[in-house]
Amino acid sequence: MRIAVFVGTRAELIGMASFLKEIDKNDEAELIFAHTGQHFDPEMYEDLLIDLGLREPDYSLSLGNMSYNKQISAMISQIDDILEKARPDFVFVQGNVISSFSAAIASSMRYVPVGHIESGYRSLRDVHSDVRRKVIEMCSTLFFPVCNTAYLNLLEECYDPDYVHYLGDPLIDSLLDYKPRALKASSFDAYREGEKQLAAFAVRLPWNIGNPEALGRIVEAAVSLDDYSVIVLLHPNTRNHLIKFGLMDKLELCNHIHLINPLPYTDFLRLMIDCDVLITDSGGPQKESAILQTPCITLSDSTYYIETIENGWNRLIGKSPDARVLTDAIRSTTSGEKIDDPLYDGKSSERIVTKVVQLFEEGRLTISPQVSKTGFYTHLTCFSEGFMGMRTRFASQAEGTVQAMFDETGNITLDTTRAQIVRTFGATKKT
Repeated sequence: MRIAVFVGTRAELIGMASFLKEIDKNDEAELIFAHTGQHFDPEMYEDLLIDLGLREPDYSLSLGNMSYNKQISAMISQIDDILEKARPDFVFVQGNVISSFSAAIASSMRYVPVGHIESGYRSLRDVHSDVRRKVIEMCSTLFFPVCNTAYLNLLEECYDPDYVHYLGDPLIDSLLDYKPRALKASSFDAYREGEKQLAAFAVRLPWNIGNPEALGRIVEAAVSLDDYSVIVLLHPNTRNHLIKFGLMDKLELCNHIHLINPLPYTDFLRLMIDCDVLITDSGGPQKESAILQTPCITLSDSTYYIETIENGWNRLIGKSPDARVLTDAIRSTTSGEKIDDPLYDGKSSERIVTKVVQLFEEGRLTISPQVSKTGFYTHLTCFSEGFMGMRTRFASQAEGTVQAMFDETGNITLDTTRAQIVRTFGATKKT
């Protein structure tokens, strides 16, 4: 079986590193590894491949540093060429980035079945991200949510349970695989002054660094944290904007602030282990820091990683927050509760690859997810108690007409006392 994996960003390479290695060592699978070049800093890309111990991709494109629409157009065209040459039996994509979006569209147009890792996440606020993820899901045949919330989201939206497989999170596999190396890396306690706590800033997204006012508030917060030892990671875009807006000098003049270049993944893991609080706007580190039990402050209005909020490891304080809001949040961080998921055992990649190979050998991979969804709706109308369109007392409480109910395990239930999620249509007038 020929399995193609398309990645294009640092986050994808990290999140799929153990997964790529798992395909390579599976005797029943042949890996076709393609990098789109969405993140186009060659030094960071080459260093990351070496740090993760990944082989060179079979196909490498150079499609960064252009507008999103032009990037998507070019990617779809060149990914289509790769599909024609490589002729994979199955394509894997992860998350909702442009690389995954483009690969899913190109593959579905060639009738190559797609497996979507991280399907089912919903931010409900970041429209572009949610649109990309939902388009990927519409192009996909198999769905691999990486947490129970995402799994239930897919069931609530009436995706066929036979095509939804919650088998864990390959990102956790990577974290667990590389953590022993991280613990052997140089400690960041050398940056800690006396008994001061260590705060690490890893901020890079446009809404936090793209204008002088937004970035200035973050710089002001870092400068005012003189009761902390502060590490600021200089992502290339962050560095460029600090210089452009004349803010770099403010950081360099503070003895408690340490400016460091982007880190290899294993060193970044060590930083998350050593620091007392992480301040970020990236996705993966929110979940990684929670698993490592390091409090995180996220400079965004939304997050996919609901479990990190629910377990008390992550706190959202909005995009480009006021400096006082940010410093108060940092100073008030506390530890959360351990995220205890039996599927976070480091074997998620093995389970996912095994499942796909099994389905392929059984001839059960198809390119028609829409058929399965239609079949699911048809199945709902066959319930003996006729929940589709039937008004009940429970429907009134849910303010809608019940289509389906799901229990705590995500299975359909007819027992209203066990219903955790209710799929409704329309609104019910209260009397």
